[in-house]
Formats: sequence, C-alpha cells, structure tokens
Amino acid sequence: MRIGLNTPDPQSISAEQAKKPSTAATNQSEATLASDKTTALSQDKVTLSALATQALGQPEVRQDRVDSLRQSINRGQYKLDPNEIADAILHQ
Repeated sequence: MRIGLNTPDPQSISAEQAKKPSTAATNQSEATLASDKTTALSQDKVTLSALATQALGQPEVRQDRVDSLRQSINRGQYKLDPNEIADAILHQ
C-alpha cells in the first residue's frame, strides 16, 4: 500500500477551517470595502467635475488687467525694476 505524503489529515483540516473566518463574513467585508471605494470615487468625481466647471468658467485672459497694463505702457507710466525681476526669478 502506498501512502501519499501530501494527503491532509482530516483533524488538521477541521482545525484550520475553525480558525478561518466564514466565507460569508469575508465576502461581506470585501463587499463593504468595495462599496466604500466606489463611494469615495464617486465623491472625487463630483468634486473634480465641479472644479473643472469652475475653471472652464473663468476667462482665459484677464482682459481688465491686460487693458490696465497696456494703458500704463502707452502713457509711459509702467516701469520695470530689474532687481525685482531678478529676485522673482531666483525665488521661484
């Protein structure tokens, strides 16, 4: 008679099964986790959509600022300070 070394002992199988959580409880935990992830993703999608709508609603060019600078330049009132420009470049 040949004895299989890989054949599990019936007593050890029942002891291992008692230690493991039930399949129904595990499936319920996984379903709850998946539901939480789906809810979080849905909330992120709503937030992202609202931010995108807000960003698209903003004008691409701040025309009032452009007009103000253009008038200052035309009148000769717009002066550049090279030191401020250099500082701004270095501090970026």
